Amino acid sequence: MTITENMLLFVVSAGIVQAFFLAALIFFNPRGDRSVNIYLVGYIVSLTIPMFAPLILHFYSWQRVLYLAPVLLLVAPFLYLYVCSFREQITFRKAWPHFILFLVAVVIEAYIVVKIAPLYPPSKQVPPEVIHSPWPMTRVILRLIQMLTYIYFAGRSLSSYQRSIQQLYSETSRIDLAWMRWLINGFLVLTIWMIFLYAMILKFPEQFRLIILINTAVITPYLYAVTFKGISQPTLWQARPKASREEVLEEIHLVEETEARNQKNTLNPERKDDIVARIQGLMEQDKLYLQAELTLQDLADQLGIPAYQVSQAINEGLQKTFYDLVNGCRVAEAQRLLLDPKNRNLKIMAVAFDSGFNSKTTFNTVFKKFTGLTPSEFKEQHQAQTVAA
Repeated sequence: MTITENMLLFVVSAGIVQAFFLAALIFFNPRGDRSVNIYLVGYIVSLTIPMFAPLILHFYSWQRVLYLAPVLLLVAPFLYLYVCSFREQITFRKAWPHFILFLVAVVIEAYIVVKIAPLYPPSKQVPPEVIHSPWPMTRVILRLIQMLTYIYFAGRSLSSYQRSIQQLYSETSRIDLAWMRWLINGFLVLTIWMIFLYAMILKFPEQFRLIILINTAVITPYLYAVTFKGISQPTLWQARPKASREEVLEEIHLVEETEARNQKNTLNPERKDDIVARIQGLMEQDKLYLQAELTLQDLADQLGIPAYQVSQAINEGLQKTFYDLVNGCRVAEAQRLLLDPKNRNLKIMAVAFDSGFNSKTTFNTVFKKFTGLTPSEFKEQHQAQTVAA
């Protein structure tokens, strides 16, 4: 074994140990939600176990590596269930069907280990005829199809979760969905990388050990990033301490039902116009948007109307989400304050709080989304235009 291979083997060994350690930290983290984190831990562990392949090839024959093959069928289901657990309660009844393919693979792999693998001499190099035989090629293709399918549905689930949040809340700075998108896209990149490496194995079967070693070394930094970020990732109900998990999940379920209902039925035009007028009255006259943590349910309570009808009226009557409605009003208020000569010495942070925002970062992000400028740029541009005039 070359110096390069020894170094890669060391990196892989260290990565395996740290991945298991960090997975344990996530699972036993007292601030985390174990009912959600268990799926992230499953994702990390199922990605880590196949990393033992180079170590097994180093000490034993290639036949022993076959025991690891079914584990790869656990990775994508755990990723999907982790994303889904942020928007619904995942029970055993909902989860177990996603692992049927893994159980089938265990049975098939056991047959291969007992009946087919002994037909070849034990060695540390996989015979080329094994690599090019139909059963491993079929197994790899089915595994890749499964991974890509789950990536697609995980992305859809995340998009649905994101839409629900924008329909329910006006302040989302503590809800980091970019991390979950990165998690899914990262796994997609790994899947594409696996396809490339499998093509290399087919072309250069004599380099099987080195290619597998490189693959596991590449996965290691991804696992580090996943575990470190996963430790600090709060759920939606943790980001809203005043609401229980059951209440948040019920709100999300209500929004999803409303979306389905909206596709089939629309509000009566008179009813819709009446609700929209009352919403606009609360925003313009009562300035309800100044409540930093305003939610759809808060608005519905003020109106005395079911939340799903309020959401439907905003979507159909104003062609906006609840998030865009409230933050649009906040940005308009901020613009008014920034343009008022009396507020010339007012700091940006003060403008943010007086407009209903609860942090400068959120204020800058939302303001730029609606105007194309940061609050400071908007203020400077207006002052320059005033001087020029």
